[in-house]
Amino acid sequence: MEFIRAPFYQDIIKDSDPWSFGHVVNSNVPTAKFFAVRGIKEAVTASYAAIGLVNALALRDELFQLALANSRSFESFVLDSLCWVIAVITKRAWVDTPEEQRLAFTQTLCEDIVRHTTPCIGMITATYLIDEIAGGSKCSQFRLPWEFHYTCKTTFENVHMLHIFEAALKVIHRQLQRSAEMQHAPSGGSHTIAYERRSALHIADRVLNWAFTSSDESKVIAASFGHSKGRSGGGNTSKAGQRGSSRDSDNLDDGDGSGSAIFESEFRNRTPLFPRNWQSLLLSGEILTMFFSVYEATLSDQMHAYFSPGSTHLALQCLVQVSGIRGKDIFASADAKGSDELRAEFARVIMRNQLQMIRHVCSMDLVSEGSEDMVVATTQMIRRFIETQLEEPSSTVVANQRLHSLAFLVIGIPEAHEYFGEVSKFICMLLNSAAGILRSDMLQRVDDDFGDVDNYFVMQAFDELANAWSTVINQIREWEYLEEAAAGTNSGSNGDDKQVSNQSVLSSFTHFLVTTAYLIRSEYIQLRMLMCEDSVPSNSSRAETFSIDQGLLAKDYVVYEDQLQFFALLARLDLRTSLDRMYENLCSRCNALQEEFKSIESGTAGESYNQHTIDLLHEQTQWIVLMIGFTLCDSGTSERVLIPKPVLEYSAACSNTGQDLTVQCIMVLLKMLEFELVSPSSPLAAYGSPLLVETLFWALRRIAPVYFLLDRSDYREVSKSTITAFGSTGDGGNGSAIINGVLDLVKRTFDLWSAEEDVLQMCVSILLALGQRTAIAREITSSPQFTPLMQYFTSNIGQFPEAIHGSIIEALALLACHSSSADHERCFSDLKTLILRSFSQVVHSSDFMARHQDARLVNQLLGGLDMMDGLLSAANFRNMDAIFGLFFEVQPLFEQLLTVYGHGDEIPCEIIQVMESAARYLDVSSLPDDEHMLRFSHCFRTLLRKYQTSAVGRSTSQSDTDIESLSKITSLISAISYLVHNEMGFAPNEASPSIPKAVADDFGETEVFGLYCVHVTADSSQLLTPNVLRIHIQLISEMAQYRMPSLIRWLPTEIWAQIMDVLLAGIDHGIYDIGHRTYEAISRLGAYVKVAGIGNAPAELRDVFSRGFKQLLSKLLQALLFSPFDVELVEYAGTALVTLGLLDPSHLQTCFQDLFAQGDSAAFAERLSSTLTKFNSDLEASDAVRGLLKTVEPIPDPIDSAELRQPLFEFLVNTRAVLRIK
Repeated sequence: MEFIRAPFYQDIIKDSDPWSFGHVVNSNVPTAKFFAVRGIKEAVTASYAAIGLVNALALRDELFQLALANSRSFESFVLDSLCWVIAVITKRAWVDTPEEQRLAFTQTLCEDIVRHTTPCIGMITATYLIDEIAGGSKCSQFRLPWEFHYTCKTTFENVHMLHIFEAALKVIHRQLQRSAEMQHAPSGGSHTIAYERRSALHIADRVLNWAFTSSDESKVIAASFGHSKGRSGGGNTSKAGQRGSSRDSDNLDDGDGSGSAIFESEFRNRTPLFPRNWQSLLLSGEILTMFFSVYEATLSDQMHAYFSPGSTHLALQCLVQVSGIRGKDIFASADAKGSDELRAEFARVIMRNQLQMIRHVCSMDLVSEGSEDMVVATTQMIRRFIETQLEEPSSTVVANQRLHSLAFLVIGIPEAHEYFGEVSKFICMLLNSAAGILRSDMLQRVDDDFGDVDNYFVMQAFDELANAWSTVINQIREWEYLEEAAAGTNSGSNGDDKQVSNQSVLSSFTHFLVTTAYLIRSEYIQLRMLMCEDSVPSNSSRAETFSIDQGLLAKDYVVYEDQLQFFALLARLDLRTSLDRMYENLCSRCNALQEEFKSIESGTAGESYNQHTIDLLHEQTQWIVLMIGFTLCDSGTSERVLIPKPVLEYSAACSNTGQDLTVQCIMVLLKMLEFELVSPSSPLAAYGSPLLVETLFWALRRIAPVYFLLDRSDYREVSKSTITAFGSTGDGGNGSAIINGVLDLVKRTFDLWSAEEDVLQMCVSILLALGQRTAIAREITSSPQFTPLMQYFTSNIGQFPEAIHGSIIEALALLACHSSSADHERCFSDLKTLILRSFSQVVHSSDFMARHQDARLVNQLLGGLDMMDGLLSAANFRNMDAIFGLFFEVQPLFEQLLTVYGHGDEIPCEIIQVMESAARYLDVSSLPDDEHMLRFSHCFRTLLRKYQTSAVGRSTSQSDTDIESLSKITSLISAISYLVHNEMGFAPNEASPSIPKAVADDFGETEVFGLYCVHVTADSSQLLTPNVLRIHIQLISEMAQYRMPSLIRWLPTEIWAQIMDVLLAGIDHGIYDIGHRTYEAISRLGAYVKVAGIGNAPAELRDVFSRGFKQLLSKLLQALLFSPFDVELVEYAGTALVTLGLLDPSHLQTCFQDLFAQGDSAAFAERLSSTLTKFNSDLEASDAVRGLLKTVEPIPDPIDSAELRQPLFEFLVNTRAVLRIK
């Protein structure tokens, strides 16, 4: 580094004549050579205009000849640096170089590559050239516009890169021949072969991961704006990794937005879409087979692993990529039949070679050291091939139907059945290998290094194949549903039944899947049972660790959801066999547990009693319950879940209830719960498993809302056994008794496990799930058990963890809404009394102030607030008025609590949470008159004022990012946001309220004060925290839409200044929602100020707006023209830009003048000027802009972003093409 700072080196850099470096390049000091070469690169990139094209190319050619002449005398790092500089000069001159000269240099590189001297200058230079033109973090800084880089890429990829790739393939082919020859000759050249093979594979790997440019306008637009920003702030957590998603865009920026990566694909787990002119190479059977052959040859190169990454790894990555070749262009042909033939031949070659790889891998010890890369890559290429092929539509028509993708593979490729058979065996072998670890000495090492076997690479490989196999099954299921739907509209048969068709092929393939499913299920069940043995501690030291670990881990039904869903798919292929196996396993372990408990209860166990056996049986039973739960029901989110079709068909085929294992499995689950929930006074209570009880209730939460009192109108046909077991009394079913039994089990759980929060929460969740089914809820409330259950909870709620108090009240209130009027009134009265008592016992006690910091009193108040929050969550038309009345009644108590506890966090946070729920769940329009509406608004504003008064003086000793503080801020912001939506209803804006104007104005004052309260009770660092910023800007946007001009009239000037700072922080934010809401808020606020004006506002406020709009305009223009930007946000950001430009056209012109000044040529300024002139004329002609300027309404709508799309994109793409520098 001292050398680079030396004066003579700096003089060299400044010198525009690169040939003056010749005496340094010829130095005998390797370091001097290295820095001299670096100096050449800096001089050429900085002084290219002065050097000129001819001199630059002459220098490039001289350096290339210098490298060739000294390839064996220069040190490797000097040679690498020299080849890199050759590539940099080539790219810098690429756009100016005539195509004939480009081809000539490419041909020179290819000839040297094929000549394969060692070291190969052409190979090294071509690798660097691909890196430079492809971009990414390895691309040099040229200080040139995006347009230059994009042009380089479009003119390089389809001709020059194709020639280089072909030359690299020739080297690989020749090295394969040499490797074969050397097997019969004395050793000595293997090192050279390994080096050259790795170099050629480096080129192949880069080409196979290339992100091609596209003529599609939308992709060119996306390329000019860079990466999409994050939308959720979180990543995929599945073990198999995120599934691929195609987004072949060309990018000037890297993922972190620093601008150091060009055209780098955001999704690396799919093969690029190659153009048609690559067809002859990539679809050649010989070349495809060669990639598999070179992988076998590289296995001998592992002794030279210091070449990083090694040849084997590169070969495997190439195989993964070629296995996923896809797209219409690469398989294009003169006719549809020819396209299908190309695809079939490609698939046949890949299948045949993958078959050999699978057999080779399966012949190894899958868990041996060094096998990880091979095993995982093999599963990745299998998954890549299967998923890609099933996505590709076939053009072949058979029996008047387009051939299904899977049927096309099975019919067109003789090896298809054998291939899928070997894949299924591979899945089984992976599971078997994982089970083998559990039986071997490796277990301790795997546990120490990876935590457990589930984190070992064998299970990660299994997850890859499970995803691929799930795709196959889901494709068939989807086809079956479509066929069934089409059968209702088509009568008659499509062609001859003996003809090959989707029906015949896929039906036959389904039989094959059924057979393989049995084997995979068996291996998976066996593995899970062995894992249970490993997870259950066998001594006291491991027991302590086990207890701690289990408390830190998420639930098994969450962590292993993907695997359990895969198991359910397999089970539904053959429910009779799978349910028989699960039922047998469940019953055998239940019987074993009963025997253990009987021996303990009778006192005959003696020394034979074994706690480890009981724990193991509990753990294994828990996993069988998980499998049954996933098999019998799907997960329900937004839509109502129904009994899966395979389950219905299986039940319908059973002659009686005793043979229907669907019914029998559910019955055993209920009996198992009954068995586990012994009396708390029983000596057996100490031996129960809260984890198993929780899992059993989890299964019932999935099953009960679907099967109990099912609505027969939802199904074409329901089996008699299901109706008899779970149907309503009117249908002759026993569902009512089953539901009463579940209620009894819930009560017994609270008796036995009153301190186990997770178990009790699961019990409450099943009550909530049942309460959302009207038929079940009515059955529960009409049951003689409901009133005692209600009294039980209200009388004993203090004995249960405070965290579930709210959920209990919500469940009881939700169920009570389905009872008769008298019962409902009584139930609500009980809940109201319970909640009020929790406050009055504390607040009205004579020594409250003396004991207000007592932890027991604080916990009682927190429990009361949580119960109030739960009651609000259950609000509906039956109890709305009563809950409003209770809210009015507790409001003075909340005021008193805020006065006493205002300087703390817990109580104020819970009160704000209650206010949020009140604004969210209570319907203001349901109140009987204006007086009650005004009262609700006054209550809200009073509590906000009290909170603000107490919070302003609160100590700020805690961290600004303290979780409780941030939670309080987010709840406060959400409360105001919900209040705006609640009160506004369907009103478009403040000028057209959905309630009387006097009431609307009063709510407006409350909402504006709430926004003020947010700013005075939180500091700037808290407001800029991502989660807070997201909902805060959303509130500002909503207030700008619904609360203008009240926002202008009532919000103080200093708060407006803070709002401008918040909007400034939202511009070009990395989170999509924040950016979207920011541009939306700016557009709405700007539209109002432009049309309605703020001339009557105080001068200080006008100054804040003027200064703020200038800052917003400057930053937004900078972001749109220079920063990596999510293309999906451009419309919104562009609309905000136009709106700000209309507000302050003079500042916009100043910004553009600053842009013109950045250019160093008249052509630069002329191009920008013409682009801006065109954009201005487009805006003047835009109906959206003219519509805004002619608006006479008091509260205008923002400009329609869709109408600005075309001129915006044209302006921004053309401007960014010359402004964005890399």
